[in-house]
Amino acid sequence: MLPRKPGSNPVPSVSTFTFNEAVNFEKRTIFVAIPKTGTTSVSDQLRVPGKALIPHSHLNLLQIRDGLYTYFLLTHLNKNRSFPSGETKTDAEVRLLSKKTFDEFFKFSAVRNPWARALSMYRRREATQLNDVMSFEEFCDRHFYCSDTCWHPTLHQNQLDWLCDESGKIGVDYFYKVENFAQAIKDIEERTDGRLRLEMRYANVNPQSRSQTYRDFYSPQTRKIISERFVKDIEFFGYEF
Repeated sequence: MLPRKPGSNPVPSVSTFTFNEAVNFEKRTIFVAIPKTGTTSVSDQLRVPGKALIPHSHLNLLQIRDGLYTYFLLTHLNKNRSFPSGETKTDAEVRLLSKKTFDEFFKFSAVRNPWARALSMYRRREATQLNDVMSFEEFCDRHFYCSDTCWHPTLHQNQLDWLCDESGKIGVDYFYKVENFAQAIKDIEERTDGRLRLEMRYANVNPQSRSQTYRDFYSPQTRKIISERFVKDIEFFGYEF
């Protein structure tokens, strides 16, 4: 391995280094992307060019919060070009910056009907594809976690688990049901004083998911499995079969 040349920068500059699509610094927003809740259409509108710290990952609220410290640490390393050093931030300043960012940015997310979502996970075309290797009944019987068919499973049982802090309290400023996205667009624009204007887009749509007619795929047994396993989401968000 060749020695690094003096003055070379092993850390991407701020202009080319991003957190990931969860954080948009220009719009001052944090989007908690729960898998299979229409996240692609929103993430595509928030994504900025650059090398992502954690690419293609559905991070929960706490992972985003803690990841901000790592992001700011990386983007402030290797900045000293003079003596004595005057622009390098202390660790306390980096931690304060990450906390300030997390506290002040508008944090939002989307949730989805657990029965429709389970079918969408089963019929998905990306990541772990199960539609051709097992029946829907077998999938429901083995479907314990909300992200267990993703490339980056985080083993949260309920969607609510993405949105809570250590005390179990909701930590986002706003969440919407993906079924009500049109109204959510208006709410988000108003809550951010026009800073974030989302468009109604349809990305990563799978015509095979049949989510609009999800009830047709359920038997009394599979309906019961999902209702018991994801009762936390069903009760908190007020979903019905």
